[in-house]
Amino acid sequence: MPRSRSPRPAAPRVPVVMLLLAVLTACGEEASPTPLTEVSTTPSASASAAPPASASPEAESPAVTAYRAWLSALAEQDAAAACARHAPQLTIDLRYEAILLKRARLGDPCVDFVAVLWEQQEREYDPTDIEVTQLTDEDALLAVDFPGRDQTVRMIRQNTRWLVEESVARTDAPGAPGPAQAGSGEPRRWLAVWCDLELEMSPSELTDLMGAPSGIYTIANGGEPQLYWTQDQYDFRAYLDTDPPQGRAIDLVGDYDRLTSAERSGLTCPELR
Repeated sequence: MPRSRSPRPAAPRVPVVMLLLAVLTACGEEASPTPLTEVSTTPSASASAAPPASASPEAESPAVTAYRAWLSALAEQDAAAACARHAPQLTIDLRYEAILLKRARLGDPCVDFVAVLWEQQEREYDPTDIEVTQLTDEDALLAVDFPGRDQTVRMIRQNTRWLVEESVARTDAPGAPGPAQAGSGEPRRWLAVWCDLELEMSPSELTDLMGAPSGIYTIANGGEPQLYWTQDQYDFRAYLDTDPPQGRAIDLVGDYDRLTSAERSGLTCPELR
């Protein structure tokens, strides 16, 4: 009679995790994993609470920053700091002014006479607005508004540094008081009538509208025949087909880049006609 077999006991079930731990231990790895119940794919509270990066404000032009530093040096009457912001031409011009005032001699350094600037009664140091009206790699023009008299400032770049070369009053800007310079007309008049000029106008017709020109070029001068009206940042030119007074306007050119945005918006004609 065949012998009956007793049922074979079932092999104990080893969890997959335990097998994995055994393998890792045999291979020399540390068997100290994080318990499965602690693993989560949900972002941490600190990560989810982090605010989005805000957009940085528009950076100020380095030319404007340098000009503000010059004003601060003048306001603090810091001669060395002010002179360090001067372009060579500004120092030269200031030296001659100081010589006329018997405050300096030829060859004196800037720090000896720069006080002439902050001793000017009309000098202002806190602008209400600064607009960059022209900017290249070499220079910049700034339209600076003050509570009193506005300024047009020319900055130049030398060896990566922006320096103040010239600061002149915009006494004849639209709406600003001040007499016209003799023989040069008034910039506010030029801005008001420039777009009324037309091609084929004679020099007398042009000057009837714009006033006496700042200068005249003829063929004998070695340039293109023209009448021009210029002062500070204002530059308007009428090119002629031949010398005045017989010539007729063939091109009308205004330099709009150096004007303020308000002045440009008042001109309804293009820069070149």
